[in-house]
Amino acid sequence: MDKLFFNGDYSFFEYKYNISGYDGQDFGGAPQYVYLAVSFVAMAVILFALRKLSKDKVRVLLRVIGIFMILFYLTKTAWETVYDIGYDGEFNKGLLPFDTCSLIMPAALLAGFGKGKIKKLAECWLMTGCIIGGIANMLFLNAFKYYPFWSFGAFYSMTWHFIMVFTGLLLYVADYTEQDYSVVLYGFLFQVAASLIAIPLDFMSGYDFMLYRDLGGVPVFESVADRLTAQGLGFLNPLLMTELYFAAFNLIFFIVLGVRYAVREAAKRRPKRAALPREA
Repeated sequence: MDKLFFNGDYSFFEYKYNISGYDGQDFGGAPQYVYLAVSFVAMAVILFALRKLSKDKVRVLLRVIGIFMILFYLTKTAWETVYDIGYDGEFNKGLLPFDTCSLIMPAALLAGFGKGKIKKLAECWLMTGCIIGGIANMLFLNAFKYYPFWSFGAFYSMTWHFIMVFTGLLLYVADYTEQDYSVVLYGFLFQVAASLIAIPLDFMSGYDFMLYRDLGGVPVFESVADRLTAQGLGFLNPLLMTELYFAAFNLIFFIVLGVRYAVREAAKRRPKRAALPREA
């Protein structure tokens, strides 16, 4: 175990810059694969157990998730801000809740408490953008660049993105809402509405909220965005990222529906056990 995970002299709640000897060893290493394996197995088991959950109970769960995520975010932000201010005297604006993964907070609450079109928009984003953001970050967990596996910083990120994927998939598994192409359109519209806040913030602050400014970390397309910026065409980057979001929303929707259909067909074809003869 000591060879598998970083084994340094630090506490669970240690600040990233105070963890002596850690230089992102867990990023892309065995701990990340352990996290992925355990997460997807656990998620499959939980989703199977909740597949027959009623719509009323799913809606209550969405409310609980929305409230929990807000409290979880506030706890982590307060914890890290205390260290940030102590380290360099400044608040890290990157902690502000304007990235794509933060959208689960308003989306879960609107899906749980909202009505009509607002509720529909939020539900559909959870079934598309929420899953995309969660999976992308589970596969490339940037928190491991700063925090080892056994730390609060890593635990927060691992838990947050697990919940994102779980929440979106639950709505499919439980047949919570209509699963037609409107899921993609409404989910994308929710993302576009959020971008109206994120894009101006990106260009005014220099940050890359929702990746609209620099497409930071997006394979291939980050370099395309860099070239556009170098040519004075950086204003086109949000349009490029918007197109990528739309493509990703379509991709995740059809993948989930395809897997769901395949599982159900396999279950139908499974031979039923013959009934045992009754004793006379």
